[in-house]
Amino acid sequence: MHFVKKVPTTEEEKAARAKEQLKRSQQFIHARDRIVAKRDKGEYDDELLSLTQAILEKNADIYTFWNIRRTTIEMRIDANQKLQESSQSTEEEKKMSTQKLENLLSGELFLSYECIKSNPKSYSAWYQRAWILERQAAPDLAKELVLCEKALGMDCRNFHCWDHRRIVARMAKRTEEQELEFSDKLINHNFSNYSAWHYRSIALKNIHHDEITGAMRIDHGLLSSELQKVKNAFYMDAEDQSAWTYTRWLLEVGSGKEFLRPESAAPIELITASFHGNNTTLVFSRAVTIPFLLTFVDTEDTTRWRAFSSTSPNPTSSRVWQYLSDSPLRVVTSKPADETTTWTELTEQPYINRSRLETIYDVHETTPQPEYIGELLEDCQNLIKEEPDNKWPLYMRTLVLLEYQPVKSHEEIIANLKHLADCIDPKRAEMYRAILSRQKLNFSVREQFDRILGTEHDQLVVRYSELTSLEGVEYLAGLVGTADFQGNQLKEIHRMVLPNVHNLTISENPIESLQPCPSLSHLKFLAIAGTQISSVASVMPFFQTIPSLDRLIFCETPLVEKTEELRAQLPGVRLIPHWL
Repeated sequence: MHFVKKVPTTEEEKAARAKEQLKRSQQFIHARDRIVAKRDKGEYDDELLSLTQAILEKNADIYTFWNIRRTTIEMRIDANQKLQESSQSTEEEKKMSTQKLENLLSGELFLSYECIKSNPKSYSAWYQRAWILERQAAPDLAKELVLCEKALGMDCRNFHCWDHRRIVARMAKRTEEQELEFSDKLINHNFSNYSAWHYRSIALKNIHHDEITGAMRIDHGLLSSELQKVKNAFYMDAEDQSAWTYTRWLLEVGSGKEFLRPESAAPIELITASFHGNNTTLVFSRAVTIPFLLTFVDTEDTTRWRAFSSTSPNPTSSRVWQYLSDSPLRVVTSKPADETTTWTELTEQPYINRSRLETIYDVHETTPQPEYIGELLEDCQNLIKEEPDNKWPLYMRTLVLLEYQPVKSHEEIIANLKHLADCIDPKRAEMYRAILSRQKLNFSVREQFDRILGTEHDQLVVRYSELTSLEGVEYLAGLVGTADFQGNQLKEIHRMVLPNVHNLTISENPIESLQPCPSLSHLKFLAIAGTQISSVASVMPFFQTIPSLDRLIFCETPLVEKTEELRAQLPGVRLIPHWL
């Protein structure tokens, strides 16, 4: 008689898997409940270690069980320490206890190793491994470094392993120079190893830092050699972002400031201080708090200050502050090393930190261009020709031009940003347009710079310049009373920080509504002609915060049809719905 083996059907297979899954779930629940019960009773014994090991071998990410194991091991370590210190313990007992503890720690290393083999990105297993190594009497750190290198060879971006590598390298007392060589080895093996580039940057920071300030200091020679290294990566794979990101970091630490935000790393300075009849306006290079700004003025009063910010209606830290008083403050405009303070009266003319404003708006190209920067620009240009659809060389060239040639290369910068936004990298179009907007603003300010800083006019005119935001105008908050932003691409103005503006033109912008803007509370004249505002309800929240408004031009807007409704809401304002 012949027996034919029955082949299970799909439904039978599903039923069998479900049955097996149920069995495993019940086993897990039973073991889990047993572990929790023993922990709650304080029974940190061998059974608890066995139960947690059985589960962690199947799922290494249950960090609670790793915590329980650490508590158990800590208790064994403490018990061994007490036994070693006890005068009643024999040498044999001490030796056996130490050996037993070492066996336990070695076993834990083996468990964590098995867990990492099954899940190389198990943070809990890597953490447990480092924790054990720090408690072993003589850990095999050389073997551990080999393990890290092997794991990183399999997955060069395993950041859990990179963190472990840092811990082990520190325990092994490896120098930063040795770790720099290690990053070299991995980068040469794979130029797109982003983590290795980052590891390299950390090593360089630790090697080249000021002992007093902690700031990083990289000389031109080192920068040049590092840029030569990334140059090789560019030509190997110009589309990989790793080397490009590292290059940007190099240029930032080399110049001592963050690209596109030159004010972010420089010391905080007073940019302007001006009196406007009912307030004294202070503008700083970075956001400051009241305690800080009080060191610049001749008052200790903290109650009359009002801050303005593009991100918060009630900021506690801001670049722009007003002190509400009919009497002007005196301000500190110089704090030399000998601590002799120089005070400036603001009754007749404002204080202006001209050199700082020149830096903010790129009035002069004062940053010297080293030879390696010229080489980088040339390399980027060559790669742009070879790979015209690759965003990285075009973006890097643009950033470098922004840093070293903002005036000379203004037209190329604008063309590059438009090409990136419209053709090469539309997913990041808003970022490019924001940079473009700031460059257009800087260009307009440069053309009017002397007039803006003069005492005869308080006008800022930036027309038809493709502005998408007004970021950067806040540095002129103490100097501008009339602002004209006609014909740009502004969609809102509630982030504007020009608290002394009384005349504002925002005609021919794609604005559909006006939200309350705290910094425009003294506005007297407003022109919104040619915008897309269509309802009274979309502008009244704004007008209700502008009690001083006396003229409104809204020609060529859908709002013209609502003139009577608008007149009822704004009885004291002269409405101009048609051109005269």
